Amino acid sequence: MSEMNGDDQAILPFDDGSAGRLIRRVWHEGRWYFSVVDVIAVLTDSPVPRTYWAVLKKRIQEEGASQLLTDCKQLKMRSALDGKMYKTDAADTETMLRIVQSVPSPKAEPIKQWLAHEGARRLDEVAAQLPEGQQRLLLRGEMADRNRALADAAADAGVITSRDFAVFQDFGYMGLYGGEKARDIAARKGLAKGEKVLDWMNPEELASNIFRAAQTTAKLGRDGADNKADANQTHFTVGREVRETIARLGGTMPEDLPTPEQSIQQLERAEQQRIVAEQQPALFPSDLPDK
Repeated sequence: MSEMNGDDQAILPFDDGSAGRLIRRVWHEGRWYFSVVDVIAVLTDSPVPRTYWAVLKKRIQEEGASQLLTDCKQLKMRSALDGKMYKTDAADTETMLRIVQSVPSPKAEPIKQWLAHEGARRLDEVAAQLPEGQQRLLLRGEMADRNRALADAAADAGVITSRDFAVFQDFGYMGLYGGEKARDIAARKGLAKGEKVLDWMNPEELASNIFRAAQTTAKLGRDGADNKADANQTHFTVGREVRETIARLGGTMPEDLPTPEQSIQQLERAEQQRIVAEQQPALFPSDLPDK
């Protein structure tokens, strides 16, 4: 089921210091999507946010950032006027944060923080209800998405080649892991050549890296980094601040967390086998009556 959404979660208040605004959202394909028009209304206080969004879309296209619009989806949300469901432009957290950057508004930072919190909450809620192996699969998929967004943000700062991105990633790891680069993490975990460190992390370690990647993506956009040196330093600084946050909370440093016994690939194969087995009728059903 691609959408899991109840009326108690579909509309959320955003307190803008005055009367407040309502922002609609829907759970779709494993993540929250927010109404673009509702967020525009919060940012601009415009009486016609749909018109503002139409003008902004045209400007985004003219500036050659049409991928931002492609990442939006037409999803059904409930209208506040008649209570019926209508398709409207919706964006996930990462795309919405990029849209917010395009709107000059004193409310940009509060809405970014709100979006980051609400966008992550469902993932945490879902993961907490799963066995550890399935938690890892869910969080590893989220990490892949975060890394794609991070790569796009870093590319805007000149991090273009595979080598550039590997160096950029190492700066983030060094900040979060107290000086360790990816190769150091792999060696400590006893990984074979070619194995990825992210595939051998438990849920807590993955969550720390998701936070690192998400916050670096946002900060690169806010700061307007335009060169590799600044991008690398930003990644290191965010990683270090995530590490300091873990220390303040009394958490375990990522390098001290246990390495799982199975890789993500092994878990995926086991999960696929489990799904296939559940679809197959048992040879000797245990619920048949004795004769």
